[in-house]
Amino acid sequence: MSSMSFPKAIVKFNSHTQARDKIYRTVQYGSRFALWYLSQQTGHSRLEEKLQKLEAALALSRKLFRMGNCLELSQKALEALSTPHHLMRLLGVSAQGFKAIWLILDHIIWFGKVDIIQINHATWNKWSSWSWLIALASATILDLIKLTRLQAKVEAEMLQQKSAGSHPEVLSQFKIEKHNMQLTFWRDFCDLFIPLSSLHYANSGLGAFCGLLSSLIGFQQEWEKHVHPFKPK
Repeated sequence: MSSMSFPKAIVKFNSHTQARDKIYRTVQYGSRFALWYLSQQTGHSRLEEKLQKLEAALALSRKLFRMGNCLELSQKALEALSTPHHLMRLLGVSAQGFKAIWLILDHIIWFGKVDIIQINHATWNKWSSWSWLIALASATILDLIKLTRLQAKVEAEMLQQKSAGSHPEVLSQFKIEKHNMQLTFWRDFCDLFIPLSSLHYANSGLGAFCGLLSSLIGFQQEWEKHVHPFKPK
């Protein structure tokens, strides 16, 4: 791993808000997947009840932790307007803009869950799922475009290094960016199945499993960001 001991690495990882959220998210979707699996079996009613309470508590808590994040995403949507590439600009604005809308709806749902306001949960959840789905679809396509561009940069730099020589750190940086974008793409792609399952276009078990996978990918990204950076070979 590194010279840092595992307990110290955990403490350092846990000191970051986004990193802690990945732990909660992994447990949340792990519980949801376990619930789906147990629902296919018989004789686990007590365990199912405990998992339902755990999943519901984590889902509600994470909604509270995200309170106000829509402002940051709105700012990112405005920043995406300055992207020179037309398609990337459209996808960037769509991804950040609809994610901001999703979070605004998520905030309203939270207020409804704690009985501060009265809402039709089914309707608001449906709007929220559609907003998140559009955001994720836009983000996934944008990830693919960025990944293709990074792959071209890596290949061009490798050719230049063989022919005329090059700075190894440049190629290393491109490889790090490509690795990070690959993780982001797979995270966004897996997340697609969560709103798809909420909207009944995909199996609920598949949605929960993909949510667990994307949570683990997010965990890896945060681990590499704060504890053990990725080092290309």
